Amino acid sequence: MPTTGGIGITALVPTAGPTLFDADRGPTATPPGYPGGDRKLSVVRVGTHAVLTAYPTDAGSDDPFDVLVYTGPASPPRSLGRAWSVAPAVDGDSVWLIRQDAPDTCRLQHVSLSGGEFGHGQSASCRTQVRAGTAHGLLITINAGAAESTDALIDPETGRTVRQAPRIFGVAGDRMLLDGLTELTLVDLRDGSRKQLSRPVVARTPTVVPSRDGSVWAVDFADPAYRNTSTQTRDLWLLHPDTLTWEHAAAMPFITEHLKRGGGFDWSGDGDLVLADGVLAAWHPGEPQWRLGKAALPASDWSGFAVLP
Repeated sequence: MPTTGGIGITALVPTAGPTLFDADRGPTATPPGYPGGDRKLSVVRVGTHAVLTAYPTDAGSDDPFDVLVYTGPASPPRSLGRAWSVAPAVDGDSVWLIRQDAPDTCRLQHVSLSGGEFGHGQSASCRTQVRAGTAHGLLITINAGAAESTDALIDPETGRTVRQAPRIFGVAGDRMLLDGLTELTLVDLRDGSRKQLSRPVVARTPTVVPSRDGSVWAVDFADPAYRNTSTQTRDLWLLHPDTLTWEHAAAMPFITEHLKRGGGFDWSGDGDLVLADGVLAAWHPGEPQWRLGKAALPASDWSGFAVLP
């Protein structure tokens, strides 16, 4: 599809740097003070902010990762210390961390983006992965990376389990989306009622990213080995939880080379779904086509991004 006159999207891309990227003008800044060398970056959006994790390229490292708050295009990051995982809190101004206190002892800690800690935190397994703070609790994965991992929604103040399931795709507003063998389940967290949903396509386990206001969910049924070949495909759908209906994003599915590097998707504050695939593209639900940025994304080894603000 042709580019447009400008899509007005700015994103923080976790290249070695990282890179503040304008969809139409290209890289606009490389903020100073971030780790380089043998460490890579990942980024998560926290409200209208961004938090980066610097981790070693050596998968066998036994040390927690540096957690850094993006403070602007010309200023160094603010350190939040070290942690095994980080997730946005529901207020958009703080994060949840799994900190390590001793070789076999970790805790769940609530930390503001200014660096202040809320209380001492709760004891937690070092293999717990925090995923997202919600109005109904904190979404976590227990025994992350292991074959017997399971997902749970917990009360972070007490550690009490609110809901637990083998695979929770996400929580937004008052609803939680669960995986199933053939169908998906939407749970209303206010009364516990459940509704079954058929998948719109027969595909692998999807990636789910709720919009910023939680009113719609982007669900990507991507396949890194389509029909057991080297072909990668992306197939984005929108789930409207209020009506239990699916909407196919424009121009889907399509063949891509950016599922494993140089790709990802996020939501803008204006309700646009933003996709990275060679360029940044924006699509508002209901529009006939994507609006494409003019500038080519960095070709280095990175994945995921955060739309700012």
